[in-house]
Amino acid sequence: MRHSLFKVHAVAAALLLSGTCAWAERPTDRYWAQLQGYWPSIESTARADVLATGQPGTEFSFESDLGLSDRKALPAVLLGMRFFDNWRLEFEYYSLERSATKTLGRQIVWDDTVFDIAAQLHSEFDSSIYRLTAGYSFLKSQDAELGVSLGLHITDFMVSLEGTSNVGIAFDREAKDALAPLPTLGLYGSYAFSPAFGVRARADYLSLKYQDYDGKLLNFEATLDWRFSQHFGAGLGYRYVDYRLDVTKSDWNGQLKYKFNGPFVFLEAAF
Repeated sequence: MRHSLFKVHAVAAALLLSGTCAWAERPTDRYWAQLQGYWPSIESTARADVLATGQPGTEFSFESDLGLSDRKALPAVLLGMRFFDNWRLEFEYYSLERSATKTLGRQIVWDDTVFDIAAQLHSEFDSSIYRLTAGYSFLKSQDAELGVSLGLHITDFMVSLEGTSNVGIAFDREAKDALAPLPTLGLYGSYAFSPAFGVRARADYLSLKYQDYDGKLLNFEATLDWRFSQHFGAGLGYRYVDYRLDVTKSDWNGQLKYKFNGPFVFLEAAF
């Protein structure tokens, strides 16, 4: 009996020590990679003014007006590295592609095309989001880190509408696309509150007019991490993205807005 109890206590001590070592290694990780599954609710609107006259176009909702899905699973990839101890670099990518066909319940003016009530409209909304940030950790210990970051939030998006009126008139495909690179300022932090568990959070913000774009962005996420071995972990997180972009290009004068918010899960490898 004593021998069995000793074995149980030895195993428990080994597990506790391995968890402690996993978090002890965390601040010295030089490279890390995450594969995420993101399940957000989506709200997106767009507007394209008439270029010839400057007449405002119709601001419409892709979800309620055009029937695009308001929830979709999105894969995401995060890569990071640390250099000079307190400096770090991260790259993140995820994309959203949706399309739908719906009979319009109201008139929509999109650039120089008028889609009337009862028109069959096929719409597409594709976007790819790239986030590149460089951060400096002004607080860094074995169980905590806090720092500031300067980043670049790049959105590559395409919006298109095409359809047929209720009297059989076909409308050509009207597409708008843009690549908007916008800088961000951020704050990030992490804390290990037990040998194998910890929390992380980050926030990036932008409000800036740059060339053909006037953008506002808030990107926030928080995670609960479980490092189940020295080099591998998993976790749950929540991300909120609120994005607005006013465009004044020669082929598009209008606006794009979207909000993503919802949970995600991830697997992580770190070395």
